[in-house]
Amino acid sequence: MADDFKYHIDHHASLLPPAELVETRAAQLRGAVDGAALLAAEETAISQALLAQRRLGLAALSDGEFRRRNHLSVVYDGVAGFADRPLPGGAFADLVGIAHAPEVRGLTDRPVGQGRLAKHEADYLLSGTDRPTLVALPSPGFLAELSGGVAVTGGEAGQGGTSGTAGRVEQVEQVGADLARILGAEIAALAADGIRYVLLTNPAYTFLLTEQGRSQARSRGIDPDSTIERMSQVDAQVLAGLETPAEFRVGLDITTAGAVGGGYDPAAVERFLGGLGFGRLCVEYPAAPAERFPLGQLPAGLVMSLGIVDVDDPELEPVDELVGRIDDAADLIDVDDIAISTNGGFHATAVPLDAAHQRAKLQRVEMVARYFWGNEL
Repeated sequence: MADDFKYHIDHHASLLPPAELVETRAAQLRGAVDGAALLAAEETAISQALLAQRRLGLAALSDGEFRRRNHLSVVYDGVAGFADRPLPGGAFADLVGIAHAPEVRGLTDRPVGQGRLAKHEADYLLSGTDRPTLVALPSPGFLAELSGGVAVTGGEAGQGGTSGTAGRVEQVEQVGADLARILGAEIAALAADGIRYVLLTNPAYTFLLTEQGRSQARSRGIDPDSTIERMSQVDAQVLAGLETPAEFRVGLDITTAGAVGGGYDPAAVERFLGGLGFGRLCVEYPAAPAERFPLGQLPAGLVMSLGIVDVDDPELEPVDELVGRIDDAADLIDVDDIAISTNGGFHATAVPLDAAHQRAKLQRVEMVARYFWGNEL
Protein backbone atom coordinates (compact mmCIF):
# COMPACT_ATOMS: atom_id res chain seq x y z
CA MET A 1 0.00 0.00 0.00
CA ALA A 2 1.40 3.35 -1.01
CA ASP A 3 2.33 5.99 1.56
CA ASP A 4 -0.16 8.76 0.77
CA PHE A 5 2.15 11.38 2.28
CA LYS A 6 4.65 11.20 -0.57
CA TYR A 7 7.97 12.94 -1.02
CA HIS A 8 8.60 12.14 -4.66
CA ILE A 9 11.59 14.47 -4.55
CA ASP A 10 13.54 13.40 -1.51
CA HIS A 11 16.36 15.14 0.30
CA HIS A 12 19.09 14.10 2.75
CA ALA A 13 19.14 17.42 4.67
CA SER A 14 22.84 18.28 4.33
CA LEU A 15 23.94 20.92 1.85
CA LEU A 16 27.28 22.53 1.09
CA PRO A 17 27.84 25.45 3.47
CA PRO A 18 28.58 28.74 1.70
CA ALA A 19 32.13 30.05 1.89
CA GLU A 20 31.09 32.98 4.07
CA LEU A 21 29.74 30.63 6.73
CA VAL A 22 32.82 28.41 6.62
CA GLU A 23 35.07 31.45 7.04
CA THR A 24 33.00 32.87 9.90
CA ARG A 25 32.99 29.55 11.77
CA ALA A 26 36.76 29.28 11.41
CA ALA A 27 37.15 32.86 12.63
CA GLN A 28 34.94 32.15 15.63
CA LEU A 29 37.08 29.15 16.57
CA ARG A 30 40.15 31.42 16.41
CA GLY A 31 38.42 33.96 18.63
CA ALA A 32 38.41 36.57 15.86
CA VAL A 33 34.61 36.95 15.91
CA ASP A 34 32.01 36.28 18.58
CA GLY A 35 29.11 33.86 18.72
CA ALA A 36 26.66 36.53 17.57
CA ALA A 37 28.55 36.90 14.29
CA LEU A 38 28.45 33.15 13.73
CA LEU A 39 24.71 33.02 14.50
CA ALA A 40 24.05 35.79 12.00
CA ALA A 41 26.12 34.00 9.33
CA GLU A 42 24.22 30.77 9.98
CA GLU A 43 20.84 32.48 9.68
CA THR A 44 21.81 34.21 6.44
CA ALA A 45 23.04 30.93 4.95
CA ILE A 46 19.90 29.06 6.05
CA SER A 47 17.57 31.72 4.63
CA GLN A 48 19.36 31.56 1.28
CA ALA A 49 19.27 27.74 1.32
CA LEU A 50 15.52 27.69 1.99
CA LEU A 51 14.91 29.99 -0.96
CA ALA A 52 17.06 27.82 -3.23
CA GLN A 53 15.25 24.64 -2.14
CA ARG A 54 11.83 26.18 -2.77
CA ARG A 55 12.90 27.20 -6.26
CA LEU A 56 14.10 23.65 -6.94
CA GLY A 57 10.74 22.19 -5.95
CA LEU A 58 12.04 20.03 -3.11
CA ALA A 59 9.10 18.70 -1.14
CA ALA A 60 10.73 18.91 2.29
CA LEU A 61 13.14 21.71 3.14
CA SER A 62 16.09 21.57 5.54
CA ASP A 63 18.46 24.10 7.05
CA GLY A 64 21.37 22.41 5.25
CA GLU A 65 22.72 21.36 8.67
CA PHE A 66 24.45 24.73 8.70
CA ARG A 67 24.32 25.00 12.49
CA ARG A 68 26.43 21.84 12.94
CA ARG A 69 30.17 21.48 12.64
CA ASN A 70 29.41 18.02 11.21
CA HIS A 71 26.47 15.64 10.96
CA LEU A 72 27.21 13.87 14.27
CA SER A 73 27.84 16.94 16.42
CA VAL A 74 24.14 17.48 17.11
CA VAL A 75 24.29 14.44 19.41
CA TYR A 76 27.84 14.83 20.71
CA ASP A 77 27.09 18.39 21.84
CA GLY A 78 23.70 17.63 23.37
CA VAL A 79 24.22 14.33 25.22
CA ALA A 80 26.26 13.93 28.38
CA GLY A 81 28.63 10.99 28.66
CA PHE A 82 30.65 11.51 25.49
CA ALA A 83 34.33 12.38 25.83
CA ASP A 84 35.31 16.04 25.57
CA ARG A 85 37.66 15.48 22.65
CA PRO A 86 37.61 13.33 19.52
CA LEU A 87 39.55 10.09 19.56
CA PRO A 88 41.14 8.04 16.80
CA GLY A 89 38.46 5.84 15.26
CA GLY A 90 38.52 2.08 15.72
CA ALA A 91 37.68 -0.63 13.21
CA PHE A 92 34.07 0.48 12.73
CA ALA A 93 35.01 4.10 12.01
CA ASP A 94 37.73 2.87 9.68
CA LEU A 95 35.18 0.79 7.78
CA VAL A 96 32.70 3.60 7.15
CA GLY A 97 35.36 6.24 6.50
CA ILE A 98 35.85 9.86 7.45
CA ALA A 99 32.94 11.18 5.39
CA HIS A 100 30.49 9.21 7.54
CA ALA A 101 32.41 9.32 10.83
CA PRO A 102 33.97 12.80 10.69
CA GLU A 103 34.27 12.88 14.45
CA VAL A 104 34.49 9.92 16.84
CA ARG A 105 33.62 10.56 20.47
CA GLY A 106 34.01 7.71 22.90
CA LEU A 107 31.85 7.39 26.00
CA THR A 108 33.18 7.84 29.51
CA ASP A 109 29.76 7.12 31.01
CA ARG A 110 26.32 6.03 29.87
CA PRO A 111 24.73 8.68 27.64
CA VAL A 112 22.20 11.01 29.27
CA GLY A 113 20.11 13.59 27.45
CA GLN A 114 20.56 17.22 28.44
CA GLY A 115 17.41 18.60 26.89
CA ARG A 116 16.53 19.12 23.24
CA LEU A 117 19.07 18.28 20.54
CA ALA A 118 17.76 20.10 17.47
CA LYS A 119 15.21 22.60 18.76
CA HIS A 120 17.44 25.53 17.84
CA GLU A 121 17.56 24.15 14.30
CA ALA A 122 13.83 23.43 14.10
CA ASP A 123 12.71 26.80 15.47
CA TYR A 124 14.53 28.85 12.83
CA LEU A 125 13.71 26.38 10.07
CA LEU A 126 9.98 26.52 10.84
CA SER A 127 10.03 30.31 11.07
CA GLY A 128 11.61 30.57 7.63
CA THR A 129 9.15 28.58 5.51
CA ASP A 130 5.57 27.34 5.34
CA ARG A 131 6.61 24.25 3.35
CA PRO A 132 7.09 20.79 4.93
CA THR A 133 10.40 20.63 6.78
CA LEU A 134 13.08 17.99 7.27
CA VAL A 135 15.66 17.29 9.98
CA ALA A 136 18.22 14.48 9.83
CA LEU A 137 19.74 12.82 12.89
CA PRO A 138 22.40 10.11 13.20
CA SER A 139 20.83 6.81 14.20
CA PRO A 140 21.42 5.42 17.72
CA GLY A 141 22.67 2.12 16.31
CA PHE A 142 25.32 3.88 14.27
CA LEU A 143 26.45 6.06 17.18
CA ALA A 144 26.59 3.12 19.58
CA GLU A 145 28.79 1.05 17.28
CA LEU A 146 30.99 4.06 16.60
CA SER A 147 31.49 4.74 20.31
CA GLY A 148 32.50 1.15 21.07
CA GLY A 149 30.67 1.18 24.41
CA VAL A 150 31.53 2.88 27.68
CA ALA A 151 35.21 2.88 28.58
CA VAL A 152 36.21 0.90 31.66
CA THR A 153 39.55 -0.10 33.12
CA GLY A 154 41.78 -1.53 30.44
CA GLY A 155 40.64 0.45 27.42
CA GLU A 156 40.11 3.86 25.91
CA ALA A 157 36.69 5.35 25.28
CA GLY A 158 35.58 4.64 21.75
CA GLN A 159 37.98 1.71 21.37
CA GLY A 160 35.85 -0.99 22.91
CA GLY A 161 37.33 -0.69 26.37
CA THR A 162 35.21 -3.48 27.83
CA SER A 163 36.31 -6.88 29.08
CA GLY A 164 36.29 -9.10 26.01
CA THR A 165 34.01 -9.33 22.99
CA ALA A 166 30.93 -10.34 25.00
CA GLY A 167 31.46 -7.39 27.34
CA ARG A 168 31.82 -4.97 24.46
CA VAL A 169 28.63 -6.22 22.79
CA GLU A 170 26.69 -5.83 26.04
CA GLN A 171 28.03 -2.31 26.48
CA VAL A 172 27.18 -1.31 22.91
CA GLU A 173 23.65 -2.68 23.25
CA GLN A 174 23.16 -0.78 26.50
CA VAL A 175 24.54 2.44 25.00
CA GLY A 176 22.34 1.93 21.94
CA ALA A 177 19.20 1.57 24.09
CA ASP A 178 20.09 4.77 25.97
CA LEU A 179 20.65 6.68 22.74
CA ALA A 180 17.44 5.29 21.21
CA ARG A 181 15.43 6.70 24.11
CA ILE A 182 17.12 10.09 23.77
CA LEU A 183 16.66 10.26 20.00
CA GLY A 184 13.11 8.90 20.19
CA ALA A 185 12.18 11.70 22.58
CA GLU A 186 13.79 14.24 20.24
CA ILE A 187 11.88 12.88 17.24
CA ALA A 188 8.58 13.14 19.14
CA ALA A 189 9.44 16.73 20.11
CA LEU A 190 10.37 17.67 16.53
CA ALA A 191 7.04 16.29 15.33
CA ALA A 192 5.24 18.34 17.97
CA ASP A 193 7.19 21.42 16.85
CA GLY A 194 5.86 21.02 13.32
CA ILE A 195 8.73 19.26 11.54
CA ARG A 196 7.16 16.89 9.00
CA TYR A 197 9.98 14.46 8.19
CA VAL A 198 12.90 13.08 10.23
CA LEU A 199 15.59 10.96 8.65
CA LEU A 200 17.72 8.69 10.81
CA THR A 201 21.02 8.16 9.02
CA ASN A 202 23.03 4.97 9.31
CA PRO A 203 25.41 4.49 6.35
CA ALA A 204 26.99 1.45 8.01
CA TYR A 205 24.14 -0.77 6.80
CA THR A 206 25.19 -0.43 3.19
CA PHE A 207 28.80 -1.26 4.06
CA LEU A 208 27.55 -4.41 5.81
CA LEU A 209 24.95 -5.43 3.21
CA THR A 210 27.16 -5.32 0.10
CA GLU A 211 29.60 -8.05 -0.84
CA GLN A 212 32.57 -5.69 -1.01
CA GLY A 213 31.69 -3.96 2.24
CA ARG A 214 31.15 -7.25 4.06
CA SER A 215 34.58 -8.43 2.98
CA GLN A 216 36.13 -5.19 4.22
CA ALA A 217 34.30 -5.54 7.53
CA ARG A 218 35.54 -9.08 8.11
CA SER A 219 39.11 -8.00 7.36
CA ARG A 220 38.76 -5.52 10.23
CA GLY A 221 37.39 -8.10 12.65
CA ILE A 222 33.75 -6.97 12.32
CA ASP A 223 31.04 -9.61 11.91
CA PRO A 224 28.58 -8.10 9.39
CA ASP A 225 25.48 -10.06 10.34
CA SER A 226 25.65 -9.65 14.11
CA THR A 227 26.42 -5.94 13.68
CA ILE A 228 23.42 -5.44 11.37
CA GLU A 229 21.16 -7.27 13.79
CA ARG A 230 22.41 -5.25 16.75
CA MET A 231 22.02 -1.90 14.93
CA SER A 232 18.58 -2.85 13.58
CA GLN A 233 17.27 -3.67 17.03
CA VAL A 234 18.59 -0.39 18.42
CA ASP A 235 17.41 1.79 15.53
CA ALA A 236 13.90 0.32 15.64
CA GLN A 237 13.64 1.27 19.32
CA VAL A 238 13.17 4.95 18.41
CA LEU A 239 9.76 4.00 17.02
CA ALA A 240 8.57 2.24 20.19
CA GLY A 241 5.64 4.17 21.63
CA LEU A 242 6.26 7.09 19.27
CA GLU A 243 3.12 9.23 19.01
CA THR A 244 3.20 11.80 16.22
CA PRO A 245 0.76 13.63 13.91
CA ALA A 246 -0.69 11.60 11.05
CA GLU A 247 1.26 13.57 8.44
CA PHE A 248 4.62 13.02 10.15
CA ARG A 249 7.10 10.44 8.84
CA VAL A 250 10.36 8.89 10.04
CA GLY A 251 12.70 7.35 7.47
CA LEU A 252 15.93 5.38 7.62
CA ASP A 253 18.71 6.62 5.34
CA ILE A 254 21.44 4.07 4.55
CA THR A 255 23.05 5.89 1.61
CA THR A 256 26.83 6.36 1.42
CA ALA A 257 27.21 8.81 -1.50
CA GLY A 258 28.65 6.01 -3.59
CA ALA A 259 31.35 5.01 -1.12
CA VAL A 260 30.63 1.29 -1.53
CA GLY A 261 30.59 -0.50 -4.87
CA GLY A 262 29.57 -4.03 -5.81
CA GLY A 263 26.38 -6.00 -5.38
CA TYR A 264 24.28 -6.73 -2.31
CA ASP A 265 24.27 -10.02 -0.43
CA PRO A 266 20.67 -11.32 -0.91
CA ALA A 267 20.57 -13.26 2.38
CA ALA A 268 21.87 -10.28 4.35
CA VAL A 269 19.31 -7.98 2.71
CA GLU A 270 16.49 -10.42 3.52
CA ARG A 271 17.47 -10.50 7.20
CA PHE A 272 17.82 -6.70 7.29
CA LEU A 273 14.39 -6.11 5.74
CA GLY A 274 12.83 -8.66 8.09
CA GLY A 275 13.90 -6.56 11.07
CA LEU A 276 13.15 -3.17 9.51
CA GLY A 277 10.64 -1.21 11.54
CA PHE A 278 10.62 1.85 9.27
CA GLY A 279 8.10 2.60 6.56
CA ARG A 280 10.56 4.57 4.44
CA LEU A 281 14.07 3.58 3.34
CA CYS A 282 16.64 5.68 1.46
CA VAL A 283 19.09 3.63 -0.64
CA GLU A 284 21.45 4.05 -3.56
CA TYR A 285 20.26 3.13 -7.05
CA PRO A 286 23.24 3.49 -9.42
CA ALA A 287 23.54 2.98 -13.14
CA ALA A 288 24.94 -0.57 -12.93
CA PRO A 289 21.98 -2.94 -12.34
CA ALA A 290 24.20 -5.38 -10.43
CA GLU A 291 24.98 -2.67 -7.85
CA ARG A 292 21.40 -1.58 -7.16
CA PHE A 293 19.51 -2.33 -3.98
CA PRO A 294 17.44 -5.48 -4.72
CA LEU A 295 13.93 -4.03 -4.90
CA GLY A 296 12.46 -7.43 -5.68
CA GLN A 297 13.05 -8.44 -2.05
CA LEU A 298 11.03 -5.58 -0.55
CA PRO A 299 7.95 -6.12 1.60
CA ALA A 300 4.80 -4.56 0.17
CA GLY A 301 4.16 -0.92 1.06
CA LEU A 302 7.70 0.06 1.98
CA VAL A 303 8.36 3.50 0.45
CA MET A 304 11.77 3.61 -1.23
CA SER A 305 13.78 6.76 -1.81
CA LEU A 306 16.11 5.83 -4.66
CA GLY A 307 19.42 7.67 -4.87
CA ILE A 308 19.90 7.96 -8.61
CA VAL A 309 22.01 11.14 -8.81
CA ASP A 310 25.63 10.77 -7.69
CA VAL A 311 26.79 13.60 -5.41
CA ASP A 312 30.36 12.31 -5.54
CA ASP A 313 30.74 12.89 -9.29
CA PRO A 314 30.63 16.42 -10.74
CA GLU A 315 29.50 15.07 -14.12
CA LEU A 316 25.76 15.32 -14.70
CA GLU A 317 23.94 12.09 -15.51
CA PRO A 318 21.87 12.09 -18.74
CA VAL A 319 18.20 12.60 -17.91
CA ASP A 320 17.13 9.74 -20.20
CA GLU A 321 19.41 7.34 -18.34
CA LEU A 322 18.01 8.41 -14.98
CA VAL A 323 14.44 8.05 -16.24
CA GLY A 324 15.33 4.57 -17.45
CA ARG A 325 16.46 3.62 -13.95
CA ILE A 326 13.16 4.70 -12.43
CA ASP A 327 11.33 2.79 -15.18
CA ASP A 328 13.30 -0.30 -14.11
CA ALA A 329 12.37 0.31 -10.47
CA ALA A 330 8.69 0.79 -11.34
CA ASP A 331 8.70 -2.67 -12.92
CA LEU A 332 9.56 -4.08 -9.47
CA ILE A 333 7.60 -1.92 -7.02
CA ASP A 334 4.55 0.34 -7.11
CA VAL A 335 5.50 3.71 -8.60
CA ASP A 336 3.63 5.41 -5.74
CA ASP A 337 6.12 3.77 -3.34
CA ILE A 338 9.05 5.45 -5.10
CA ALA A 339 10.73 8.73 -4.25
CA ILE A 340 13.89 9.87 -5.98
CA SER A 341 16.92 11.65 -4.64
CA THR A 342 20.67 11.97 -4.68
CA ASN A 343 22.69 9.01 -3.40
CA GLY A 344 23.54 10.76 -0.15
CA GLY A 345 23.89 14.09 1.56
CA PHE A 346 26.38 16.62 0.28
CA HIS A 347 28.34 16.39 3.56
CA ALA A 348 29.32 12.82 2.65
CA THR A 349 31.13 13.49 -0.61
CA ALA A 350 34.76 12.45 -0.96
CA VAL A 351 35.39 15.25 -3.50
CA PRO A 352 33.26 18.25 -2.45
CA LEU A 353 31.22 19.87 -5.19
CA ASP A 354 30.71 23.60 -5.48
CA ALA A 355 27.35 25.36 -5.16
CA ALA A 356 26.72 25.31 -8.92
CA HIS A 357 27.29 21.55 -9.11
CA GLN A 358 25.07 21.01 -6.06
CA ARG A 359 22.24 22.96 -7.67
CA ALA A 360 22.65 21.09 -10.95
CA LYS A 361 22.54 17.73 -9.17
CA LEU A 362 19.36 18.64 -7.32
CA GLN A 363 17.83 19.94 -10.55
CA ARG A 364 18.46 16.52 -12.11
CA VAL A 365 16.38 14.94 -9.35
CA GLU A 366 13.60 17.49 -9.90
CA MET A 367 13.56 16.92 -13.66
CA VAL A 368 13.15 13.16 -13.32
CA ALA A 369 10.42 13.61 -10.68
CA ARG A 370 8.44 15.85 -12.98
CA TYR A 371 8.62 13.21 -15.71
CA PHE A 372 6.80 10.77 -13.45
CA TRP A 373 4.51 12.95 -11.38
CA GLY A 374 4.23 16.24 -13.25
CA ASN A 375 3.87 19.13 -10.84
CA GLU A 376 2.30 16.98 -8.10
CA LEU A 377 5.09 16.42 -5.57
